Amino acid sequence: MVVDDSPFSRTLLADSLQQEGCEVVGEADSIECLIETYRQCKPDIVTMDIAMPGADGFECSRALLAHDPKAKIILVSSMKDEETEAEARRCGVVGYLQKPVEGEVLKKVIEGVMSPDVLYNNLQSWSIDIFKEALGQSITRMTKTTATFVEAECSEKNISQGITVVIGIIGHYPGSMILDISKESAEKMAEVILRRPAKGQDEVVAMGAEFANVVGGIACSMLNKKDKAFSLRVSPPSVFYGAQTEIASPGIRLHCLYADSDFGRIYLGVGFKKGSVLWM
Repeated sequence: MVVDDSPFSRTLLADSLQQEGCEVVGEADSIECLIETYRQCKPDIVTMDIAMPGADGFECSRALLAHDPKAKIILVSSMKDEETEAEARRCGVVGYLQKPVEGEVLKKVIEGVMSPDVLYNNLQSWSIDIFKEALGQSITRMTKTTATFVEAECSEKNISQGITVVIGIIGHYPGSMILDISKESAEKMAEVILRRPAKGQDEVVAMGAEFANVVGGIACSMLNKKDKAFSLRVSPPSVFYGAQTEIASPGIRLHCLYADSDFGRIYLGVGFKKGSVLWM
C-alpha cells in the first residue's frame, strides 16, 4: 500500500514496485482514508511519505500502528536528517528511505522487513570471510607482504597484545570490528609502510588506527557490493594502548581469527547486532 499526497509520487512508487514483482493493493493520500484503505486491502507493507497536509507521515504512522500494532511501515520521503530519523524510530516504523528511491533498493528493504532473519543471517555468514579477505588485501597492499590465517576461538575477554583499535560499523545492523596488534609488530609495520622508522609512539598508534580503518572500509564496501541493503560504513577508530587492556564486545558475538604476518600476529574480531529497522 502506498501513502503519499502526491499522485505523481504514488504512481512512480507503484510502477517501481510492480516492476520489481510487488503487488500494489491500495493507495491513500491522507489520514482520512488511511485506516479504511488499510482495512480493506490488508497490505504486507505500507510505504509512507512524511510531508503531507493535515497529518504528516509520523502522525499517520502512529494512527496506523494504533489500529494495527503489527503494521509494517517504511517511510519514503525526500526529508531525512537526524531529527526525522529520531522521530521515525519513536513512531515504530520498520524502514526509512530517502527519495528518489530505486525500485531494486526498495525491494531489498521490503524483503529485509518481511524476512529480517535472511538478511541478518547472510551478513553473519559472509562477514568473517569478507573481513579476512580485507585484512589480507590490506597487509599485501600496504606492506607488500602476505599473511596466513588461523581461526581463533572468541572468549568473552581477551588480553590485548599492546594496541587495540575498535571500529564501529554503522548500517542496517550495527557492528564492531576489533583489531589488536603488539607494539613491536606495529612498529615494524609502520617502518615498512613509512619506509623509515616511526618518529615515536604517536605515529605507531596512528598507523594502527589507519590500518584498521582501511581494513574495515574495504570489508564494508565488499559486503555492500554483495547486498546493497546492508548499507554499511565505518565510524572513526578508537585506540586503546599502554595499560593492560581486555578485549570485549558486550552485546555482540564476535567471529575471530589471527593473521600471522612478517611483523607478528594480528588479531581480528568482527560481529553484528541484530536489529529490526532498515534505514537507507
